[in-house]
Amino acid sequence: MCFALKLLGLRSHSRKELRQKLLKKGYTVESIEAVLEKLTLQGVLDDLMFGRELIKSRSRRKPSGKVKMHAELRKKGVPEIVIGDLLKEYESADLCFRAAEKKLGSLHGATDECRKKKLAVFLNNRGFEWQDIQKAVKHFFQECPDLENFD
Repeated sequence: MCFALKLLGLRSHSRKELRQKLLKKGYTVESIEAVLEKLTLQGVLDDLMFGRELIKSRSRRKPSGKVKMHAELRKKGVPEIVIGDLLKEYESADLCFRAAEKKLGSLHGATDECRKKKLAVFLNNRGFEWQDIQKAVKHFFQECPDLENFD
């Protein structure tokens, strides 16, 4: 229990993540399950809370769309049902705008056409939805009819 609390003191973990770390450390499955259950009942271990913290942290540092956030939460071991609940309240349109604004600073020297495409690819790779990407690009470049057919 002490090692689990030490890990949780450093940062939040999902239940699956903590289980894997304890297994790696050599604890038995039975003792791990008992500790996880106790920590869950005490409210110290909570996948929903962990997911919210992860989303908040990632949104500040490296804004991503729903697609990428879903993959990140899954990778961290958050159950699919919890991910669904978290992403219902996830607003990625503003994050898309912020990511676009930040990226524009590094798109120097290229033509507007090239910058539009690079920005769209960047936002797409960040997992933003196409309609949000189009709105952001149109906002920063005013008119962007060529993006309608961009793949």
